[in-house]
Amino acid sequence: MNADRYSKTSNYDRLRFKSPTDTSLDELVQLRAAAQALQRKVQKKSNAPLSGGSVSRRLGRGLDFAEVREYQPGDDVRMIDWKVTARSGKAHTKLFVEERERPVLLLVDFRSSMRFATQGMYKSVLAARMAALLGWCAVSAHDRVGGFVITDDWHREGRPQAGRRGLMAVFRAIHEGQQRKPAPAGDQLARSLNRLRHSVHGGSTVVLLSDFQGFDNDARAALGSLLHTLDIIGVQVCDPLDHTLPDPGRYPMRNAGAPAKKPYILSIRSHAQKLAYRQQFEHRKEELQSMFAHDRHRYFLVSTDQPLLDSVDMVLSRKNVVIDSRSTEQ
Repeated sequence: MNADRYSKTSNYDRLRFKSPTDTSLDELVQLRAAAQALQRKVQKKSNAPLSGGSVSRRLGRGLDFAEVREYQPGDDVRMIDWKVTARSGKAHTKLFVEERERPVLLLVDFRSSMRFATQGMYKSVLAARMAALLGWCAVSAHDRVGGFVITDDWHREGRPQAGRRGLMAVFRAIHEGQQRKPAPAGDQLARSLNRLRHSVHGGSTVVLLSDFQGFDNDARAALGSLLHTLDIIGVQVCDPLDHTLPDPGRYPMRNAGAPAKKPYILSIRSHAQKLAYRQQFEHRKEELQSMFAHDRHRYFLVSTDQPLLDSVDMVLSRKNVVIDSRSTEQ
């Protein structure tokens, strides 16, 4: 993490972490101060998903009547005010102030493919730290927080709870998931998305922090059903090596968190292999972007070599910006 980029800003920007390969309960708790400062930076942005007071300025279905205006394409026909429509001769619809408090669920991926990085920090650790910052912002907004933490062969589910109780349960699940040994890849992502479908109430906000490796037809079908009832924020976590291979050659790679062993050799045979690899990543990215585009869901691509706070700021502000991995291609 390039912390020097924050050297001219406030103390919360100068984040320092003990390890790029793991996190801790204490560290996730201590990120609360950084979350509060970051939230002030994006305060009062009406399109921020996890900031603001208990009542938003968005208009939609809710408890408190706001106004009647002319019907616009896309309005819920069930909300048409027939009396005003009859008097004016033009279709009018009722608008309500939408209740802001909502359940927020954080899905944190700790599968084997996430325990990897060539720069910055492990993808799993980036996901955990982003979940902590977003979770503290949700707690500050008086939302109920819960989550799912998944590994290759295990999962832990925490129901949304008010205050910090729900978020602390997510932190404990992250700690527990981090201690589990990697296992052969399975279909845990699809199974977890199916569990979400059966356990999350409509109207909830769900933040998916994953590299979406193994996003097969079952996972696609499960996510597709969720898009109709939930507010989904998809955050694809990647490492630079996920989208761009180095030039042809042989590259030794070691596990930074394990005893020294014979290095794994990454062999790049040709520029054609490099190009095909990048195209495969771009295809998967565009597929995810297209899926999340329905019903104004959001998709973000964050990288292990980006400053953590920049990535979280992008999500909080709902700046729909993604990394153009092609820019790294020479």
